[in-house]
Amino acid sequence: MNSIKRNAGNRRRGKTYERMVAIALGGVRNLDKSRPHTDVETKYKVYEVKSTQASVPQWLEKAMGQCWQAANESQKKIGGVVKVWTGGQGRKARAFLIQEIELYDPDN
Repeated sequence: MNSIKRNAGNRRRGKTYERMVAIALGGVRNLDKSRPHTDVETKYKVYEVKSTQASVPQWLEKAMGQCWQAANESQKKIGGVVKVWTGGQGRKARAFLIQEIELYDPDN
């Protein structure tokens, strides 16, 4: 397969996932080319959508398992996994909230 066909397939797949995420979050896929950095937006938030065929990292699978277990034990909803990058010497730590959302195929 040549690179033009592969790139077209990747773009098509990316757009499909952007639509699926927009539906899941109650937002819309950005079609406005004047704002190229916004994939999906809701009334108050914007989201960047990235897809990959690589498997979910083991640390994230394990952490989500622990989160499910904690939710069952506490009878509370899952909030997600917070991954903290400490940044090393003199750098400010950064924290990212990772949540799993249910995706629905807009074509089905």
